[in-house]
Amino acid sequence: MIEETFGQSTPIVLLVPNDDIAKENELADEIEALPHVDSVMSYATMIGTVIPTDFLDESVTSEFQSENYSRIMVFTSAGVEGEIPFQLVEQTRELAYSYYGDAAYSLGESVTLYDMKETVSKDNQVVNTMTIITIAIVLMLTFRSFSIPIILLLTIQAAVWINLSVPYFTNDSLVFVGYLIVSTVQLAATIDYGILLMETYKHHRQHMPAYTAMKKALDEKIFSIIISAAILSSVGFILWFTSTNPTVSSIGLLLGRGAALAFLLVIFFLPAMLLLSDKLIKKTTHKSNFYEEE
Repeated sequence: MIEETFGQSTPIVLLVPNDDIAKENELADEIEALPHVDSVMSYATMIGTVIPTDFLDESVTSEFQSENYSRIMVFTSAGVEGEIPFQLVEQTRELAYSYYGDAAYSLGESVTLYDMKETVSKDNQVVNTMTIITIAIVLMLTFRSFSIPIILLLTIQAAVWINLSVPYFTNDSLVFVGYLIVSTVQLAATIDYGILLMETYKHHRQHMPAYTAMKKALDEKIFSIIISAAILSSVGFILWFTSTNPTVSSIGLLLGRGAALAFLLVIFFLPAMLLLSDKLIKKTTHKSNFYEEE
């Protein structure tokens, strides 16, 4: 109700050395001139630069100054997360650093999310790469094949890519924490769909042609895959519908949609890939013993 009446306000807090009130005032004026900045609250803007701190009671000065630092509160209307809030964080920091260098500190919800994005993005690439490599090694040792891990990972990773591309094409915002979680969890949580179908297909392929083996494998395992995917997908969608926390709700939607996409790709895309790559799988799999028609 407050946001509907007065609009959304996201504060950015700066801590700067309190050795120069005039410099602090100049910084506050420059920050207040930035787009999407509603107001700036600091000692210099609220009390003034001509009144010495010794003339004021400590209860007043303590709201803005400590022994070594002054607090500058920047109230913005750009929201918490997104291109504009993050750009505003960068601009505010650049101005603070231009006056105080590394002695200036910034904090706030949008600042924290910006730091998380900058820091975790690199770590996320490493985690994704290590996840894919680790799963590929496990699959390669399990199936004793070079091509099967590639086909399985391509199938599930395609589901991840499609899932994360939906917000882009629908022009919806995506919580960054949700992106980090789903980009790794969905791959690990749904790869077993493909493994289950692949293992059954590989077993039947030793006794019958590729098309017949795939049809039999789907007949035997589609029910198990549906149950597993339906449980994970329904839990994600229920979380999306019921949670009032936007971050939790976003993660639920991504997990629910991701599990459904993984199921569809395993049922439709993976069988096609296996049939088209049958000769390649046979050549790159140790002791495949695939059935050959006479």
